[in-house]
Amino acid sequence: MHNTIDERGIVVGDKQHAKAELVQRFPQLAGKKLILYVGAVLEEKRLELAFDALQRLGHSDAMLLIVGDGPHLGVLKRRYADRSDWLSVGQVIQGVGVYFDAADVFVLPGTGGLAINEAMAHRLPVISGYADGSADDLVIDGVTGFRLREASAEALVDRLREWLASPVRASEMAERAEQRIRGDLSFTSFIDRVVGVLAQQHAQACAGGDQ
Repeated sequence: MHNTIDERGIVVGDKQHAKAELVQRFPQLAGKKLILYVGAVLEEKRLELAFDALQRLGHSDAMLLIVGDGPHLGVLKRRYADRSDWLSVGQVIQGVGVYFDAADVFVLPGTGGLAINEAMAHRLPVISGYADGSADDLVIDGVTGFRLREASAEALVDRLREWLASPVRASEMAERAEQRIRGDLSFTSFIDRVVGVLAQQHAQACAGGDQ
């Protein structure tokens, strides 16, 4: 079993339209490659790795977009107040889909998991660390995204460079990410497996009772 969401309710929007919508709200996003994080802003998410990697990357067109709130957000705002390569929009519940649609890649350096499912359902490649084990099922290294085998800015920047170096490969990973989350790892498949296990256990219990 794996952590999952009901991806059937997620409708993928047009990327260019979504980008235009966000640029209307936040003009600083115009012309940027959007590196997205969505979720609670906690210390264990290790978002500092994303900041450090972005600085090492030296790519003026890249922007880190953080959607979420939490006790660690104030720390990030104080620590990186002088940087213009990131934007925090706070917690968004209704309408969060446009952020996924507009983004180019999803990053999760630390713990967490369900946001990976949503990102993949929105056709995004994922760069993930351990992520509570969810990434072991979801993120196939080099296929649906990249795995971070060590929690370091160097590892993350290497993956970001790979992603930026080949737009064609990035597009292929995005398509495969959506196929994976809507295929064998879909919510329907998850329910079918649960029902199958319960039915098997019930059958075994009934057979045992007849003996």
